[in-house]
Amino acid sequence: GKRQPRPIRLLRHTLWNVYRRLFSFVFAANAVALIVFLCKSSDILHIDVWNLATAASANIFVATAIRQDYVQGLLYHSAWLVPQSAPLRVRRIIAKIYENGGVHSGCGVAGTLWFLALTIILSVQFARGVFSSKAVLGLTCILQALLLLIVVLAYPALRAKYHNHFEVTHRFAGWTVIILFWIELGLLANAMAQMDHTTAGLVLVKQASFWFLVLITIHAILPWLNLRRWEFRAENLSNHAVRLHFRHSVGPYTGIAISKSPLFEWHPFATMPSLKGEPTGGSLIVSDAGDWTKETVKNPCKYYWVKGIPKPGVLGLSLMFKRVVIVTTGSGIGPCLSIIASPYRQMACRILWTGPKPEQVFGPEVVNSVRRADPNAIIIDSRASGRPNMVALTYRLYVDAAAEAVFVISNPALTRKIVYSMESRGIPAFGPIWDS
Repeated sequence: GKRQPRPIRLLRHTLWNVYRRLFSFVFAANAVALIVFLCKSSDILHIDVWNLATAASANIFVATAIRQDYVQGLLYHSAWLVPQSAPLRVRRIIAKIYENGGVHSGCGVAGTLWFLALTIILSVQFARGVFSSKAVLGLTCILQALLLLIVVLAYPALRAKYHNHFEVTHRFAGWTVIILFWIELGLLANAMAQMDHTTAGLVLVKQASFWFLVLITIHAILPWLNLRRWEFRAENLSNHAVRLHFRHSVGPYTGIAISKSPLFEWHPFATMPSLKGEPTGGSLIVSDAGDWTKETVKNPCKYYWVKGIPKPGVLGLSLMFKRVVIVTTGSGIGPCLSIIASPYRQMACRILWTGPKPEQVFGPEVVNSVRRADPNAIIIDSRASGRPNMVALTYRLYVDAAAEAVFVISNPALTRKIVYSMESRGIPAFGPIWDS
């Protein structure tokens, strides 16, 4: 049964989940630091804006770095080092590492807060005649507007509703911010150099914000250095799904993002090994779930752009447990195959898969792969028998299998519902959180 009163369950597993705890900790720490910094500064006219720039750039660097493919890979590989013999409570906590996006958003908002303080103080100093550069003040205001735009559009409700706009704004506004930061740092360094009778270069290399900006710039460029065009072979599974095969080798349990227009939109997919045992290559499944995927199912391209390094997803953390229940609906079986069809899988798993006409939509090869991983897999045709009670089925399967954890890959509403229902019963449960 459920272990705590409903208000406590909602607070712990929904309003105060790991993602929000990380965000709150990062933001609160920065807010306290900013308040202490301002309280110690007795005269606003003589506050060193370089310190504010350093704090802002440090936060933006962390927000940028935590999203890098190599950092995500490092986090997951670190989690995999925890042996299955470790206490379940320890593994349950560490497996929540996939909610690290709270650090990204927390640092992004905190960096904007520090820069807002810089903008206000610089404006006051300009009004009082302490600071005289109109160019620096103008650039600062433009930067502040762009940072606020990025933060506002990243708010979960707006991001979900206007995701394409969010993605384009996040990318292009982010690049513009970096360029303008460089210009502003140059202008500030030049102004200080004239006052101190030195060179702008010497001023810059002594400022921590300069080195943070160097790192931010490197991390903004890094994924694009690995931009390449892969050839894919389309296998039409049905009118609702297509499987795209590729010959390139990718690590087990990883996903890639593909694009037709690399500057504007990217679509992440989990990769699966060859189901016929070929030593290299793999595939991914695209199902009709939106405008882009619908067009891809109808008219798949021979070539797509791929960027960055293949990185693990939440399902990869199932390797930390001895026995798991994997719950999915419809095309969610694609990401699940990255784990259940892997020759490297070492944990036992039970599978619950529901969807309209699974074998007709995804083909017998996919269904047979599921059966090989779990001969007693529960595969339900929701078109024929209606939608089952997924929470009840999941709980029953968890108990029958004596599993350690539940992993859910479905639409956002059902994923959150099942994860919440399991965690309310004290069962370790994990699923995507759609934080990007």
